[in-house]
Amino acid sequence: MGIGASTRKGQTPPPPPDVTPTKPETPALQEPAAQSTDGRELESVATKAPEVHKLLGKDKYVKEYGAIAMEDRNSKKAFQGTLFLFCARITDDIIFTYRDHATGSVFAKRFTDEELGEEKNKQGVRFTWAPFFKSIATALIKSRTTAVAAGVNAKTVSFTIVNKDTPISYPFTVTMDLVSSKQKPSRKAFFLYVMEPLSRSLQYSRHRATEGTKGLATVQMECNIKVCSAAAELHKRKVEELLPLIRPLREESAVCSHVAMTLGRDVRNMERHIYDQKNKKILKHPLDALYDEGGAQYFQHTMWSPEHRPREEEPDELLMECIRAAFPLTNGSTLESISNVLEQPNLKKRIDENGNRNLIEEAFEIFKGIDRWDYDTIQLEIITNGNALFYTTYLLLYKMDLVAYFQMDDNVVRNFLVAVQSAYHPNPYHNAMHGADVTQINYYIMIVAGLREKCMLSQEEVLASIIAGAVHDFDHPGLNNNFHSRTNSFLATLYNDRSILENHHIACTFELLRSPRYDIFAPLNADQKQLVRDTMLEMVLATDMGNHAKIFKNFTVRMSETSDWHSKKDDVRLALSMSIKMADISNCARPNHIYAEWAKNISKEFYLQGDAERKLQLSISPFMDRTKEKEEFPKGQISFMMYIVQPMIEAISEFLPSLSFGINLCNENKDYWRRKQEAGTE
Repeated sequence: MGIGASTRKGQTPPPPPDVTPTKPETPALQEPAAQSTDGRELESVATKAPEVHKLLGKDKYVKEYGAIAMEDRNSKKAFQGTLFLFCARITDDIIFTYRDHATGSVFAKRFTDEELGEEKNKQGVRFTWAPFFKSIATALIKSRTTAVAAGVNAKTVSFTIVNKDTPISYPFTVTMDLVSSKQKPSRKAFFLYVMEPLSRSLQYSRHRATEGTKGLATVQMECNIKVCSAAAELHKRKVEELLPLIRPLREESAVCSHVAMTLGRDVRNMERHIYDQKNKKILKHPLDALYDEGGAQYFQHTMWSPEHRPREEEPDELLMECIRAAFPLTNGSTLESISNVLEQPNLKKRIDENGNRNLIEEAFEIFKGIDRWDYDTIQLEIITNGNALFYTTYLLLYKMDLVAYFQMDDNVVRNFLVAVQSAYHPNPYHNAMHGADVTQINYYIMIVAGLREKCMLSQEEVLASIIAGAVHDFDHPGLNNNFHSRTNSFLATLYNDRSILENHHIACTFELLRSPRYDIFAPLNADQKQLVRDTMLEMVLATDMGNHAKIFKNFTVRMSETSDWHSKKDDVRLALSMSIKMADISNCARPNHIYAEWAKNISKEFYLQGDAERKLQLSISPFMDRTKEKEEFPKGQISFMMYIVQPMIEAISEFLPSLSFGINLCNENKDYWRRKQEAGTE
């Protein structure tokens, strides 16, 4: 038992006297007053410190350390936050605080000695103070506890109070209230509840380091911080020196890429037109042709959308063979080493004879970035002559070993992906290159950022997610849902103005799958097919921005309610919906040189719709009037990022902390348009 108490083994100890009177301490340093969450002052400067009681064990197990800090890690050893225990300088109150690493929020709970005694008795802890403080200090020092959300504005931490003299133990819980957050930051609270205990902890470690080797790690950490800070400053100055040289080159490269992409699209359109003129014949009804011939079908959305007749173009057979040779990665191999397969004797000979080594090598350099946020879809589109969607999706199916797992026929996989790519119109923005971009970013969120592990996705759900990204804008005409509704188009009537295009995208996809030539899901059993279909439907329909508010609200509510995202099917589908939605608008949270290119494309598509609305004498949709481009487009992009993209990336970063870098990229892109506005007004 603790100090001043003894019991026979097996008996419950009687409640000990909790406090022993002692003389009040006179504060050596006065600090400014700060207000706690329950209204009392944190530190007093107007009066002398009140008379307090000294709890046995408090000095030895808490005050002697200055402050006890514990790194809070989850089950995967990922750093979540820091938990502190210390005593206030003047009032000598016991204070528990927690800083959440992902959100920056600070939670705190402070007790006077009397309040702590009442709380201890209330929770039924019967030991004296010495084992009480020793148990809590030991739990923190040895990282035997963790902070758990208690609603939106609180964190709870639990301890087990033990005594070496008895097998009895008691639980003791502390609930800390929110005192500072990103929405309502408090510098005073941050200083008192984070900086104060952190500095005390470092001071204690530094002092111990002079006495022996126990604090050596702290001294080394401080040295490393200074070295890293100096290196970072040096690199920053070097970057500032290079930026004036890099920016013009990057802008010139972006212009050249855009011109090459536009010319390539024009050439492909002309080839399609020539092919159609040479092969004109009496066309069957589209539904008859669909079942007789299969493949993506011609469909005229409105008279204002350019005619697009899908034409399947065979991809490079040798490049596909190289992809199959490189993926899935074997044990010990990495993405950086995939180009080694090009030197395999059988492939090397065929590549050299074929004369397309440069194309394959350039494509493989891009494939090495498949696990990166800045994957170069634009350059892949240029060098493969408009086949970025095909190769990106084909690579992912083999990289994830899904073709072998589901025993898919490679010829059917090729036929399906070629048909999907052919269904995308040559729009400025909603084209096959956008489909490739969304497919890769959706894969990144799911596999690289950790959604698959968090939701324990099945192989069927992984397959459905990759295909959903590839087909999410199947047969998009470049005119949005609002235009279809306002012009009373056939699809608007068919789908009753509800997710018009999204219903069309996914319906056309499953019509395509009716033909055995394109049915990649043929090897799946009935249950697997239903799971894949239900997942794809949920994800593609989620890309309708008309449903954004509802989906986003449901996600934030579930984030506050649960950390278990794999037990309920609805939660898994909600997480996958957020993934493809984030991928669909991710350009605003990508590096600026990528975002700027996509911004040009979306502006062109917007203005084409605005032109059609002007000809129809309809009010022009917001940000689609080309006569107001300089004034409205920057405002529209800033608003879209501020009210849609930034809340999305912040929410999904809380869900998957490894995505938090996207917040800074989004802010940089907002600043890009603000600079444009300022330059335009000078």
